[in-house]
Amino acid sequence: MHRISRRGACWAAGVFIFLAVVHTWPLVTGLDHLSRHNDDEYLNAWAVSWVAHQLLSDPSRLFEANIFYPHEQALAYTEPLIVPGVMGVPILWLSGSPLLTYNLLLLLGLTLTALAMYGLVVSWSGDHWGGLLAGALLAFSTPMLTRLPHLQILHLYWLPLACFAFDRLLTRRRMRDAVLLGASVLGAGLTSGYLVIFVTFTLGAILLARTRDWWGRDRVGVLWQVAASGVVTLLILLSIMRPYQEVQFQRPLSPEAASIGAALESYLSSATRVHHAGWSQPIFDRAPGIYFPGVVALTFAAICLLSRRRIAPVGTRRMLVVIALVGVTLSLGPLTPVYTWLYHAVPPLQGLRSPIRFGIVVLFALAALAGLGLSLLRQRVAPNWRVVGSVSLIVFATVESIHGPISYTPLEWDPPIYEALRTAEPGPVVEIPIYGAGFNRNARYLLASATHWRPLVNGFGGFRPPRYNEMSQVINTFPSPLALARLQALKVRHVVVHIAALRNPDRYRRVLARMERLKLIVLLAEEGTDRLYRIADLPQTRVGALLFSLPWSDLTPVRIEGRSLGQPFGLQGPNQFLAYLERTRPASRISLRPSTRMTGVFLDVFTGEILSEVSVEVPLSTDSSTDVVVPPGRRAVLLSLRPSQD
Repeated sequence: MHRISRRGACWAAGVFIFLAVVHTWPLVTGLDHLSRHNDDEYLNAWAVSWVAHQLLSDPSRLFEANIFYPHEQALAYTEPLIVPGVMGVPILWLSGSPLLTYNLLLLLGLTLTALAMYGLVVSWSGDHWGGLLAGALLAFSTPMLTRLPHLQILHLYWLPLACFAFDRLLTRRRMRDAVLLGASVLGAGLTSGYLVIFVTFTLGAILLARTRDWWGRDRVGVLWQVAASGVVTLLILLSIMRPYQEVQFQRPLSPEAASIGAALESYLSSATRVHHAGWSQPIFDRAPGIYFPGVVALTFAAICLLSRRRIAPVGTRRMLVVIALVGVTLSLGPLTPVYTWLYHAVPPLQGLRSPIRFGIVVLFALAALAGLGLSLLRQRVAPNWRVVGSVSLIVFATVESIHGPISYTPLEWDPPIYEALRTAEPGPVVEIPIYGAGFNRNARYLLASATHWRPLVNGFGGFRPPRYNEMSQVINTFPSPLALARLQALKVRHVVVHIAALRNPDRYRRVLARMERLKLIVLLAEEGTDRLYRIADLPQTRVGALLFSLPWSDLTPVRIEGRSLGQPFGLQGPNQFLAYLERTRPASRISLRPSTRMTGVFLDVFTGEILSEVSVEVPLSTDSSTDVVVPPGRRAVLLSLRPSQD
């Protein structure tokens, strides 16, 4: 293996920083306020900021993130991003801006990924220009650039570092290489669940492809070093990532995994300005992903594979081909029986939402082959043309993969209403509307929470807590008595209401005003259409009795044992409403007179938990009432009206 010169590495770093700026332009002109306006970007900006913030304030409670209150270990509902968070500590400490922290870490991730790929190829070939091409093809390929909101994917440098360490371990059999290998796998695990799985399967492919290199006299020593490194790394990872075990994530094999798996045509789909307008658009419109590696990558990878000359250690090309085949197979997801078998045999795969991301492993292998291909070609070119040709090729590869200028959106991540929240008395907070279905729309609330770091009922991640949708549905009726009772039970002190995001803002203002006059909620601040309320300290019985006197909507009244509730409270739409029943007797009956089919659930008033379901059908032709038995105790019934099928 060849040594990597410090001077060459510095030149490469400068080139890659320049390419990172070019490919993300005009991000560098507004690092503290420009955003892709993507929910995943808001989530990851919050995640790295939380990690950086918590490392500075209370590292022992790193996973006790402020989202999904009152659930514990909430950071485990998304990628850990611990390594990028550590890198972001000085940025957040100096600037206080989560968006600046995220954007700088984005540029840093691209640069480090390219630099690590450069080092890997140079260690094999000794050729500086081959390393530059490989680094540019991996870090600045269109599949990577279209995933700028996925910070965990951009910090891919652990993959070439792990390959470098493993290759050295197989050839030199030194313990320091085993330590470097374990550190690379550990770093990948502390960055992303996807990444550590990519690294693990890539190392398995290397072990398979390089069998002849290590299956000799010293195979016991090699296997012992690999096993020792793996066991130590696994024990450290398990101790740090225990919250993920406790949450016990598991995704069904189908249909979700299949819907986000690749197809072979994904590797012909491109979104670059060079390809898309020419030949790629028809494929792009129907392919489930974008993984075309580029003409430069394919051409020079082919040169490497077809050449009889050797530029890298024996078995390197075979190894990279096996890695590419493994990546393609796994990216197809359950479309292949291999993935289905591995899904059941390897539990970590059950936590993956998108098998298609294994296409990144394919890009890694092709970029390495292309870099070696350039190194081979440079040996046959006259010395006077080597530099000119190499520079021209890198420029062409850059132009081929260019996706910018990227459409960024100026983002005010610290709206004025949060200044009032920051100075209010301590306590958890919820933002209305709270999204259960489509909960990715909570992502902006997460980023805004970096201004106050209060426990936040809202949440977003790759997973969600059990019954989160049901709880959100109840809270979203705020300021209904049921919602107030639920928030009181959770000890939520403050509510931020975004009136402009609600369905009927004018009616909502009237209801809020009525609740203010009743002194159930206290207005603390108002900025534009945003309001900050404090929930009054009231007995729950008073909250429950309010529904009898308040005219909530224009829906058809429901009568309970001859007593009119007035107008029931509309919840999600014109065909769904909420009725309240406060009874302490063993059981009660609700008399229903709608000429419709009705289904619903009984909820506990004070917890919002679903107790039982009910289904009632009243034919259109009859005017008679139908009785529904209500479970004993204080209850609310959530009723949905459906057109009769008769």
